[in-house]
Amino acid sequence: MGDSPVPPNLVLIIMDGARAASIAGHGGSRTARTPALDRLRSEGTFFSHAVAPGNWTLPSHLSLFTATLPWTHRLRTFRRGPSPLPTIASWLSARGYDTALFTEEVHLIAGYGLEDGYQHRECPVPAQSDEERTITNRIFGHSNWLYSERIRRLMAALPPAALPLTWPNHRAEIAFKRLVTSGSLVDGFERWLSSRDRSRPFHAFFNFVDPHEPYEVGTGPDHPGILASRYAGVPRFYLLTVPKLRELVPWREVESKYLACLEEVDRKVARVRADLEAAGELDRTLFVVTSDHGQSFGEGGNVYHGCGATDSVLRVPLVVRPPEGADIPRVVDRWVSICDVPSWLKASALGSPPFDKDGFPMVPFPVLAPAPEPVLAEGGPASDPNLSLRGIGMDHRWNHRLVAAYRGTEKYVLDLFVGDLRMWSAGSAPDRDPPAHLSSDEAKKLLPILFGIREPRQLSDETDRGMTPPRQPLDDRRMRSWGYD
Repeated sequence: MGDSPVPPNLVLIIMDGARAASIAGHGGSRTARTPALDRLRSEGTFFSHAVAPGNWTLPSHLSLFTATLPWTHRLRTFRRGPSPLPTIASWLSARGYDTALFTEEVHLIAGYGLEDGYQHRECPVPAQSDEERTITNRIFGHSNWLYSERIRRLMAALPPAALPLTWPNHRAEIAFKRLVTSGSLVDGFERWLSSRDRSRPFHAFFNFVDPHEPYEVGTGPDHPGILASRYAGVPRFYLLTVPKLRELVPWREVESKYLACLEEVDRKVARVRADLEAAGELDRTLFVVTSDHGQSFGEGGNVYHGCGATDSVLRVPLVVRPPEGADIPRVVDRWVSICDVPSWLKASALGSPPFDKDGFPMVPFPVLAPAPEPVLAEGGPASDPNLSLRGIGMDHRWNHRLVAAYRGTEKYVLDLFVGDLRMWSAGSAPDRDPPAHLSSDEAKKLLPILFGIREPRQLSDETDRGMTPPRQPLDDRRMRSWGYD
């Protein structure tokens, strides 16, 4: 790592909601312009097959911080309390690192254990709940009526009925997103960076939510028309449960706005890099950029994220720029989980390269190195106890607990509710092509190889199998999510 006696700084940036297919180098047909990310890629390692461990914020972030999968740490809903497992930030703090968390996503400082180990924490608007932001939630909250089967039947029979219920909320969410993504978070990092003791190394974590829904469809040259733009503002829950609504959304225009949001978050990555360079810290910093999950725009019947195990949600970008003097590969094409990131940070803090020539961690965090393959991810519904998922029924596969396994040229998805195992082989596109359904004998042979189990229930428990437990009060005035109910 060079001659510096001070361990390298460690910067980790989450582009919340960035999917691999929309970033150059992953084979997508429509990609954003990301010069900052491209520059980091040219100076470091590009991971072409990175996978998020979960399909929404809470489980994926805790996996990222603890190097464990969701069925190990079990944070799948808004359960307040400390992290059930040691976090990399806590480990670094104990070793003398200054640790700071800069987030536009308030989940990370709302008491769910994701902030553990971070001495300094900043969020633009840390205490505004969804009821405070939007009139519909203020009036109806999370009532049975708002998410009832009667309302869903009404929307299916008369799709325009969804608009007066959802459009005011959408406008309020857009206004709130503008507020939290204004750039003040990077300003806070600049102040913190200039005021700290440079004799100590630091670890800075960022979460930027620009790529996350909602999207402001209806402005600019791609305007799809007034009515279509209104349907683009219908929340994920209704789009999933009322297929007729999903068919009315102008997905191409929504994706265009998403690409613009990716370009905006790339500019923030550039600002963080420029701040490090101006402070003389860049060349002694490990710089990691990735995402906690992707976004789906109708692929495989999926909507945004927080449900299903589609590639659009589970495959994410991952780029690493090393400190000066580190010997790392230029490209890693094997399947890699972002659960490896804590091991890379730990190795760097101990003076080793973050990973070897094949991208395998040099030092595991916390103690055990993960199996090289397959790479696993969970694709269950976000927030099982949420009222919005009750009463839907289990005929929707996205409402099942799913576990995906990526191995070589194959992808497998195990359904823990039904118990079946599906496979996509080389040459097929999992978000577009139908899977092969394996026989029970084939599945029985593969379960121990892919998942280390003999039967699906070993990865489940009563809560997971039920999927619709009674709602538990959140007792939380902070924002509960970007559209999670």
